[in-house]
Amino acid sequence: MSESEILKFPNGTLVVADDKNFWYQRPNQFGGLVLSEYLMEQGRAPHTRQLLAGALLAGHSSRVSGRTAADSEEPSLERHVYSLAGSYQTTHATPPMMRHVATRFSAVGNQAISEYCLHIAEEEAGHDALALKDLESLGLRAEAFVQDIRPAFSLAMVEMFQRFAHSPRPIAVLGYAYALERFALFQTSSRIEAIEALLPPGINSTRCLRVHSSVGSDAHHVVESIKFIASLGRVDRREIALAAFETAALMAAPSDYPGNEAMTSLIRRHRNW
Repeated sequence: MSESEILKFPNGTLVVADDKNFWYQRPNQFGGLVLSEYLMEQGRAPHTRQLLAGALLAGHSSRVSGRTAADSEEPSLERHVYSLAGSYQTTHATPPMMRHVATRFSAVGNQAISEYCLHIAEEEAGHDALALKDLESLGLRAEAFVQDIRPAFSLAMVEMFQRFAHSPRPIAVLGYAYALERFALFQTSSRIEAIEALLPPGINSTRCLRVHSSVGSDAHHVVESIKFIASLGRVDRREIALAAFETAALMAAPSDYPGNEAMTSLIRRHRNW
């Protein structure tokens, strides 16, 4: 029988993970059954994959009333434009914050984590420009649009990212990054095609979405992240899993989308014609 890892999250939820599955236990679900936290000193990729999966589910389920599941949100051109404004905020923040964390780890002599954070910064560089290009392709003054339309959810995500990066345990940024990229895999090719069907003929406005989807680079990044996180010690892996839990909980917050009618007015304000 495979060795199991056990982690307790701030809301009392327990996740028990082995190399093939995880078990998710809500507070008091088993009438007072108490399990002690246990993480292996040397991580293993299969266990890390399952532990992080449990952390994401536990975090996402911790909201009493969460956001509508992504696949039940009715696609619309207006919603797509709003999501691009949000994507700009999160993608714009990633490279400088990862470079900041890299500098912090380099300063304490941890070159492996420093180099990995620089690697992430390089991979994510320019993705904010993709969001701007997508907005411009729809006839919008993109720079002005993203300064005016700043989705509260995306700003909250950036604030969390910055808090992790400046905290005493900046390794938490890897939990944030993992959560974003893992949830991006729910953006399937069929979902992207449904959005593209709403676009005017000849318009390419899904560059940013495609990169951050199951058909883009995030699928590879998730595998790469698991391998690296598993190589870290138990204290770092615990911090990353806790950050993934917290990020998933925020991502489950009710949608702040203002509705198609309100977005239509905002779009008109920033058209090039």
